Amino acid sequence: MNITMYDCYLTQFRCMEKILEQKDSLLDEFVNYYLTVKPDRLYLVGSGTSHNACAASRAFMEEILGIEVIDMVPSHVSNIYGKNPMAIVVSQTGRSTNSAAAVERMRQNGCAVVTLTDPKDTAVGNTGNLAVSLEADREPIGQRTRGYTATVLTLYLMALESGLASGSLKRDAYGGHLNNLRWMVDNGPLYLDSCQQFYDKHLENLIKANNFIFVGKGTAGKTADEDALKVLETICYPSSGFEFEEFLHGPICSIRDNLALFLFLAEDEDRPRMLKLAEIAGTVTPNCYVISHVEDLKDDNVLYLPSPDPVRLSPFTDILFGQLISAKMPEVLGRGRLPVVMEISTQMNTKFKVKN
Repeated sequence: MNITMYDCYLTQFRCMEKILEQKDSLLDEFVNYYLTVKPDRLYLVGSGTSHNACAASRAFMEEILGIEVIDMVPSHVSNIYGKNPMAIVVSQTGRSTNSAAAVERMRQNGCAVVTLTDPKDTAVGNTGNLAVSLEADREPIGQRTRGYTATVLTLYLMALESGLASGSLKRDAYGGHLNNLRWMVDNGPLYLDSCQQFYDKHLENLIKANNFIFVGKGTAGKTADEDALKVLETICYPSSGFEFEEFLHGPICSIRDNLALFLFLAEDEDRPRMLKLAEIAGTVTPNCYVISHVEDLKDDNVLYLPSPDPVRLSPFTDILFGQLISAKMPEVLGRGRLPVVMEISTQMNTKFKVKN
């Protein structure tokens, strides 16, 4: 049986449950290496979905570890700063030629490099100082869903375990973050069911859209980038992700009746402003939607996904509806990538060939 993107989407929470169960054995070597290096600056490196996962993880890792954390794509790796720099290079298949080259450049510049690939014994995984396994069940679909959430969860756990061991994180705070992650995973079936019901309710309008924009604040803004990428990879319509404040300065002009706009509602001082934006945009397009983590809005266009920590858990909750429409709507619309696009990776040598 062929595995589909939708199958991978549905198995994300089962995959994350396994990662949580196995976190000690998966990350023991990493924690020991972190304590040995004692990094004062951490670089997160990846392309595509891997980069979006790094970007979404950056703020949490910086908060927990108490050091500067920088996300970048492999082609931007040049000078490395810090007395004891460390990099985590993510390549979900471990076949990215750019990521392998980045590892070599960083090591030459005196940076300790940890690779995170699925499995860890890969072309990229074997180039670093330490290889860690990304347990995403070797997702066979190029448009990653569980690979994204598995990467973010693993990076979060790297920060939590290293933070606890190094003393930058108190044990009670460690326990609180871990409990929130477990709560999120346990409620995965509820999230998936809520998203499916919302999709079924709004599909008639969604299929009329040919432009998609996702907007969030902070970590949710990084989540928006990944949802936009998923739509681009699958439905192949123009799609963008924006930080809320940036969307208000220029991109807001893209609001038309053909737009599907998704607002990841902030639970801070910008909440009223985002709701006002939703109200205004809703007079132009029927496809203006709000994803909220607080059950106080009664509107057909509001998707409620409960969360004990809306900001830090955004990559696991806000991400879901964009993944769902990307998995389901291409078949409904009869849209997909052109054959010549499918051959770009081969023609441009962006991936190492798999040995038979």
